[in-house]
Amino acid sequence: MDQDTPQSKAHLWLSPVALGLVALAAVMGWAASFVGLHEYGMTSMTGFTYWTAWLVPATFDGAAFACTLMTYRASIHGRSALRARLLMWGFTAVSSWINWIHQPTLETRLVAAGLPVAAVAVFDIVLLEMRADYEARSGRTKFRLRPGLLVLRWLVDRTGTTTAFRAQITAVPVHQLIGQAAPAEIPAPEPTPTPAPAPDPRPATPAASPAPPTPVATPTTEIPKAVSKGPKLPPPMVKAVQAAYTRARDEGREFTADDVHAVIKVPADKAEQIAASYSTTNGHALA
Repeated sequence: MDQDTPQSKAHLWLSPVALGLVALAAVMGWAASFVGLHEYGMTSMTGFTYWTAWLVPATFDGAAFACTLMTYRASIHGRSALRARLLMWGFTAVSSWINWIHQPTLETRLVAAGLPVAAVAVFDIVLLEMRADYEARSGRTKFRLRPGLLVLRWLVDRTGTTTAFRAQITAVPVHQLIGQAAPAEIPAPEPTPTPAPAPDPRPATPAASPAPPTPVATPTTEIPKAVSKGPKLPPPMVKAVQAAYTRARDEGREFTADDVHAVIKVPADKAEQIAASYSTTNGHALA
């Protein structure tokens, strides 16, 4: 789509405006909760004055705000923030409970208790969207459960659902589960040079020239089993790409990135690398 179209211009300003409104709603909710917790500390807690009572909202609402910022930082960098998110909601629950108990009527209790919850809830939605944008940019797909559809499919096909669910889990590399970097590939050992044989002092006798070796034709539809370059893929994706490669060779055409996109969802540059790795082996074109 052209960048000068009205849709693209609306997309450019819609995201900043939405983030600004969410931040404004969060700041208002925390500010109102600060006032309520300060009033509770000044009237209901012994030993607190007007100034020292501000320590109460600074502790609970401030901790919730700090955990929210840590969750935001982890989300924009594509890292998990489970502990920060749990602490964020824990401190928000304490703040909501304090706002509830010091209000006189049921209506005011509901409003006061909902202030910190609303501030954190709207911000948490933004964090989920940022994490999804990071996964889309980096070509990663987070493993998400859809309980309703999963139960429905299990009722229809129990064996197939169990097998597919097990294959999806086992396809995740172990180094990603434990939070480590990808293991470095061990280089193959270099062959030891064989010393040349000593020259024969006897005079050489003429010998018949050997017949040239007969070239052996290699099948054109053979799938390269060892590719020197190219991205690492999980076993299910490798099977899908190999099937697409075989189909392209059977049809007598070149294996391209469009064939890769037809079977797996990867970025364009990675699809080009995969197609190139299946088109060449050790730098030489396949027959």
